[in-house]
Amino acid sequence: MHQRDETLTEFADNWGLFGSRLVIFLGAGASIGARNAAGAALPSAYELRNNLWQRFKHSGAGKSFDPAELRLMSLEHASAIIEEKTGRTALSEYLVDVFSCDKPLWQHLVMPFMGPAAMFTTNYDELIELGYKSQPGVLDVICSSRDPIKPRTALYKPHGSLTHANQPIGQGGLVITQFDYLEMITEYRNMLQKAMTAFSSTCVLLIGYSFGDMDIAAELYSIRKKHSGIPWYAVFPRNDPQVKRMYSKKFGIEQINRKFEDFLVELDEQINFIPDELKRSRLDELSVRGVIQ
Repeated sequence: MHQRDETLTEFADNWGLFGSRLVIFLGAGASIGARNAAGAALPSAYELRNNLWQRFKHSGAGKSFDPAELRLMSLEHASAIIEEKTGRTALSEYLVDVFSCDKPLWQHLVMPFMGPAAMFTTNYDELIELGYKSQPGVLDVICSSRDPIKPRTALYKPHGSLTHANQPIGQGGLVITQFDYLEMITEYRNMLQKAMTAFSSTCVLLIGYSFGDMDIAAELYSIRKKHSGIPWYAVFPRNDPQVKRMYSKKFGIEQINRKFEDFLVELDEQINFIPDELKRSRLDELSVRGVIQ
C-alpha cells in the first residue's frame, strides 16, 4: 500500500479547474515495461547505444563487446558515427524493429479518458497511438511545427515516429544523431509553443520525463519561468526530498512520487475517470483478450 502523496491529492482536487486544459508530456519513463512485437523490452538510451554499437560498429572478431570501451560517448554521438558507416536506412530500420509494439500498456489504454487538450512525447514508440486506437477521440500526430487539425487531439512527436521513419528529419524521421538534434532545435521551440497555447491557463503534467535532453528542457524551463500562473506536475517514482524541492524551486513543478500506472490508479480512485470495463482490476482479463500487453 502506497503512503499517501499529498501532491497527487492536490492534483486530483484541482481536476475540476485544470482537467479541461491539460497538456501531457511523456518521456522515456512513460514507456517502461513495454515490449516490442518480438517480445523484447524497449531499451533505455544507454542500452540502445550499446546495442547499436555492437550491431553496426563493433568489429572485434571473436571478442565480446564491452560497453566500457565507449566510455562516456553519448547515444547521439555513437549514432552519428554509425550513420557514417551504414547510411541512414539501416539505422532507421533497426530503430523501427526495436520500438514497434503491437499493443499498448494499460496506462496508454486509459490515458485518453483524461481528455488532454494536447500531448507531447520524446518517444519513438506508438504506445499512445495504440491506446487511442479503440478509445474516444482522434489523434493528430504532428512531427513538425505545423498547426494541429481541429478538433483532433494533437500529439506532438519532435523526435519522430515509427510510421514516418523514412521521412526527413523535421517531418517525422527519427531524431537519433547529434546532427539530427541540431536540425531540430528551432522545431522544438515552435512545437512547444503550439502545444502550450495560452500558457497562463495550461496545466502541464510531465510523466517519466527527466529533463535529460537539454534542448527541449531549456525551452520548457523558459516557458515555465514566463508563465507560472497555474500548477505544473511531474510524475516519477523517486522519494527524495531534495529532488522534490529542486523541481519545485528551480522548475516550478510539483513532483508526484508514483509510477505512471500507479498514478492513474490512484487518480481514478479520487476522480473516477476510467470506465468500469477498463479499471486496473480488469488487467488480467484485458491481457488475455489481447487488448493490452
